[in-house]
Amino acid sequence: MKFTFKQLIIRLLIFGSPIWFLIISYIVFDPFHVIYSYDAYGSNFLKTYNRNRISTETFLRNNPKYKFSSFIFGSSRSSAFLTKDWSTFIKDPSPYHFDAFNDNISGIAGKIKFIEKQGNKISNAILVVDNDTFNESFEKSESIVHLKDYRWEDSTNVFQYHLTFFKSFFKKQYFISFFDLKIFKTFRPYMDEFFKFKYYYTSPSNDFLFPENIELLKKDSLAYYKNDWFPYKPENPKMYEEAIKEHHLKDLRLIADTFESNQTNFKIIIAPLYDQRVFNVNDRALLEKYFGKENVFDYSGKNEFTNYLGNYYEGSHFKPVVGRKIMEQIYQ
Repeated sequence: MKFTFKQLIIRLLIFGSPIWFLIISYIVFDPFHVIYSYDAYGSNFLKTYNRNRISTETFLRNNPKYKFSSFIFGSSRSSAFLTKDWSTFIKDPSPYHFDAFNDNISGIAGKIKFIEKQGNKISNAILVVDNDTFNESFEKSESIVHLKDYRWEDSTNVFQYHLTFFKSFFKKQYFISFFDLKIFKTFRPYMDEFFKFKYYYTSPSNDFLFPENIELLKKDSLAYYKNDWFPYKPENPKMYEEAIKEHHLKDLRLIADTFESNQTNFKIIIAPLYDQRVFNVNDRALLEKYFGKENVFDYSGKNEFTNYLGNYYEGSHFKPVVGRKIMEQIYQ
């Protein structure tokens, strides 16, 4: 039996309707918030939102008004350094938090280049670093949480960027969880892979907050610190192995040169991690070589911050109370 072209199109539309529905739904709902521009991102989910995108978009939307000149860089661990706290030390009413999940040194360098392209002067800066800052684990991955924004990452193709997010909508039935949660407003155990902890993103400063963790702490702090978010750590943790490799030096040089040309008042903070492992001494020496010993502050290992469990939300993130105390020390 032969079909006319019109009949063929009709059949394709009928039998392909479920696929068309999903495609249209993806465009309409923008589940990963990467198609459209948003005034604010509010409370979102760690496993489905890309912090690089949020940081870049929030910067671009607010920069014309605020002309940001003070920036906090790093991974989500930099969240402990709140812009409202930092503002009092640098006398800038509008600092900006330009971080990303698991951001590494190339991501930080890329953001600094992007800021300069927008015509902004970098007057003040904080770089929060740790061993993972020199890790490329997510560099070539298609993780939608870690994908770098195509607007400042030269090697990223805009079509490939959006295609990665689109494909993720169908991976492991993500869309089923998405519509289930959207329609019934009920979290179910099977959604855990996609929707876990809620976080909050402020605007215009783009700070990264932990409201759900704070709520759990208020409810029962004793129970909170007994859960498995806090892994075992040995009594005498080993020093980290060298993490800074030859190919990282160009990014360190770019950042150092940019700070020099901008006459930036900057601080390099080696994070006080829960594991209490000491940042490698050779890596610290390299940071001191590029940025000056007087600008590098090492809070790794055992110290007043890492000795107290109550300073942490879990094994990866320390609290703003630690960030405030560190800023008090380094700006005195």
